[in-house]
Amino acid sequence: MGKMSNNGFVGQMLRLALPIALQNMLTSCAGLVDTAMVVGLGNAATAAVGVAGRWTFMLNLFLFGFCSGSSALISQYWGARDTHSIRRTFGLALSCAFGAAIVYNLAAFFLAEPMMRVFTPETEVVSLAAVYLRTVCFNSVFLAFNMLAGAALRSTEDVVSPLLCSGVSVLANSVLNYVLIYGKLGLPAMGVQGAALATVISTALGSALLFARAFFKKAVIIAPLRELLDVNKVFVRKFFAVATPVIGNEALWSVGTNIYVMVLARQGAENYAGYTLYSSVEQLVFVFFIGMCHACAIMVGKRVGEGKLDDAYYTARKFMIAEPVVGVALGLLLIVVRDPILSLLPIETEGARKVASDLLLIYACWMPVRQLSYIAVVGSFRAGGDTRTGLYYDIIAVFLCGIPIVALLGMVVHVPFQMLVLAMFVAEDSIKLVLCIRRFRSRQWIRRLTMPGDNAYEQ
Repeated sequence: MGKMSNNGFVGQMLRLALPIALQNMLTSCAGLVDTAMVVGLGNAATAAVGVAGRWTFMLNLFLFGFCSGSSALISQYWGARDTHSIRRTFGLALSCAFGAAIVYNLAAFFLAEPMMRVFTPETEVVSLAAVYLRTVCFNSVFLAFNMLAGAALRSTEDVVSPLLCSGVSVLANSVLNYVLIYGKLGLPAMGVQGAALATVISTALGSALLFARAFFKKAVIIAPLRELLDVNKVFVRKFFAVATPVIGNEALWSVGTNIYVMVLARQGAENYAGYTLYSSVEQLVFVFFIGMCHACAIMVGKRVGEGKLDDAYYTARKFMIAEPVVGVALGLLLIVVRDPILSLLPIETEGARKVASDLLLIYACWMPVRQLSYIAVVGSFRAGGDTRTGLYYDIIAVFLCGIPIVALLGMVVHVPFQMLVLAMFVAEDSIKLVLCIRRFRSRQWIRRLTMPGDNAYEQ
């Protein structure tokens, strides 16, 4: 198969990656605005929102498992021009995601305090976090629709609709945060509960706008309910054969990262407040890699669906080469701007500010290494049809390497907080990167899901 020219590759990558990156940047900016407004309520409130957010983060990753698994199929069906299978995949994935969201909603509402004590024993933080979680949990069904519909639209190369709807949602969230947290326009000041309510309302608005835009554009995912649910046992087995490893991968990774947080949150409210601030700024940088990753998945999956397996491999290889270049550039930029960004936030203590600044410096230096395996697993392997490899690699990297080292250093040795986070990065990423590069070069991750048996590179 002919290889795509470098100019053609860059043009298509930017056309897909930039709107996706911008959408995620808007979402991250909303998170930063949330943090900035909550920071004004003190370290306990900041830590509480951060701790409560770990459960939302777990739900996000679980839903992302459905998104990524269904996208692997949808992008290949898009290349094969199989509209009916795209709709069936979307309908089945959305049904499963709604079920997961409802279970989460019930658990978060009735078990808020016990869920918060998993991460921190501090009574004030637990109390505030439970108030936040009991309100924000009603966001779950709207979040599920936004994530699944947005992923399906992007997999069919519509990257603009999710961007526009997300932009309106983020703007609404920022305005509502200001009004509800501090009690403006004659409304009572609701504190952290106001931040949660603003998130619920703005996400519901985003869902309504995304559905309306897809409907009026006659997007491929808009179809009668009977077609969306027109599945049989063979199709369900095929979907779950692809999606289950991804869901398991994201669920296990989320459990692993939350175990990290159990250790980090026990290093003191000031340290964890600094970590929460770091996470909010880090997400602003990570959006560029999200854009690259989704662009990679769309381009690779479509080529595999078309049967252009060599072209799919060389396209993925170009992304693997581009990632370190982007990582170094963004790392240097983050080193320069980290303190000016933090200076914009009303941080309660200088200790929390220093922790956040140090962690951003560490992340900036390690960034090219940390994101390469992300591009490989989520951008290439899954889109190529190999959804199991990431699961195996995370079991090795997170549970056999990262967690034991972090637990030992944080709970027994008691190293400085910054060194603990650095150890978490190095322990997890080093082994995963070596495994990913080896797997990538083998080409065994290229599997054509739209035509059973056509796995040209699979041994």
